[in-house]
Amino acid sequence: MELRQLRYFAEVATALHYGRAAERLCVSQPALSQQIQLLERELGVELFDHQQRTRQRRVVLTEAGTVFLTDAQRLLRLSREAIETVRRVGAPHKTVELGYYQLLRPDRLVGIVQRFAQHFPDVQFHLHELPTFRAVQEALLAETIDLGLTLLPLLHDELAARPFGQGGLAVALPAAHPLAGLAEVPLGALAHEKWVEISRPLHPVYDEIEHLCQQAGFSRRGAIVQEVSSLELLSNLVSLGIGIAFVPSFFDLERVPGVVARPLRVPAGAAEVVLTQCVAYLAARPGPLLQALVALV
Repeated sequence: MELRQLRYFAEVATALHYGRAAERLCVSQPALSQQIQLLERELGVELFDHQQRTRQRRVVLTEAGTVFLTDAQRLLRLSREAIETVRRVGAPHKTVELGYYQLLRPDRLVGIVQRFAQHFPDVQFHLHELPTFRAVQEALLAETIDLGLTLLPLLHDELAARPFGQGGLAVALPAAHPLAGLAEVPLGALAHEKWVEISRPLHPVYDEIEHLCQQAGFSRRGAIVQEVSSLELLSNLVSLGIGIAFVPSFFDLERVPGVVARPLRVPAGAAEVVLTQCVAYLAARPGPLLQALVALV
């Protein structure tokens, strides 16, 4: 008997619906049914009334199933407690340095830190805000942080990462810009704009953006009036009306006064630019604690 089978049984017994239970468990309904049947075969008893399910499409526990549910839930609770105990013993009073880039959405950062704290209450997490996604990766190489919330691609072979979110492009505009009132900004409407941009060596998708603009019939060459090294400076120059900028759709610009972000609408058939957020770490030092934290993200 496997703990997985106990989880499957407990979920079906609680939901009294195979479809909802399969959705919550992120498995297919046939696979869920098969595991319940294997569990019943091993126990030698029926846990659910199969006649009720066949004739009336109802999921009903048998008397044996009702009794077994109590014990199954107790075993699952004990397994969770054992996991939390060994994690606390294995990581007493540790400190994890967590780096992230400017303009990462606060709810995403807070959600990740809360999840860490719930599973590892004895670990202290120190946060480090860094100016660019590249600065996060360089801090990992310098070992000033242990984990980094950054963007792909990874710029160094010594790093490894696990993705946790994707987004497209948005347009950062001065609040008084004529296009700021649109729900979406068509890419073609930006052909004659002036631009502020992160400098090419620091940019994750510089060439992809240029290719996208060329597909829409224009180039930003000669129209980029200022290249900068940080997201904070980029957003401040946009607020001053120096130019507009492309930013990832998951950036948080609400805290920058005088700037609004609007989704970008690309022409039909054009290849959209995709940006991927990830949690990165030194590939040579994935200790048990860091591995567990990466899995939580």
